[in-house]
Amino acid sequence: MKSTEQRLQLLKESLLEPNFFQNKGIGNELNFYIFDYDPKDELTVRQEIPKLLSFVEKNRPSIHFQVFDLYEIILYFFEQRGYMEKNFKKEQKVGSEKVIQKMQEGLKIATERDEIIQYIKQHLETDAVVVLTGIGKAFPILRSHIILNSLQSVIQDQSVIMLYPGKFENNTLKLFDIYHDDNYYRAFRIVER
Repeated sequence: MKSTEQRLQLLKESLLEPNFFQNKGIGNELNFYIFDYDPKDELTVRQEIPKLLSFVEKNRPSIHFQVFDLYEIILYFFEQRGYMEKNFKKEQKVGSEKVIQKMQEGLKIATERDEIIQYIKQHLETDAVVVLTGIGKAFPILRSHIILNSLQSVIQDQSVIMLYPGKFENNTLKLFDIYHDDNYYRAFRIVER
């Protein structure tokens, strides 16, 4: 098994390939990719990905990356509405599970008015390769298979790379190598483990 550092190097090499993002699957699948990694390497990935993306953009000018940190989008939503302090107080009274449920309802997750998807849609740059981060930080409010399913209606002609702290094997997502996150059949592992 390769280390996360080795796999990040392979990721960089793949992204530099001229035809990498031009290939769609046999069934004309979406270009949705998952870079899964050992959760203990989260800080390494957070530090290295910005450098890696910058390097690829400099050396392959036709590629532009747009990073969406899903956790930051969630924070933005609640901060804009003045709900952060209310959520903290409510959590002390009723517990985390009820607050998480209320937050999911407020975000309208997995509905046609999903606030995270709407944010991405409003800020999406044409022809950018979308990079999704913050999956682990957004748990348990947001599940990765839900965001990928919901994005299919918004992103059709662009590539998406999800940075995933866990395992993606046999179309199964396992967050932190612990939580089974459901099957997702339309993505490809971008670098083999």
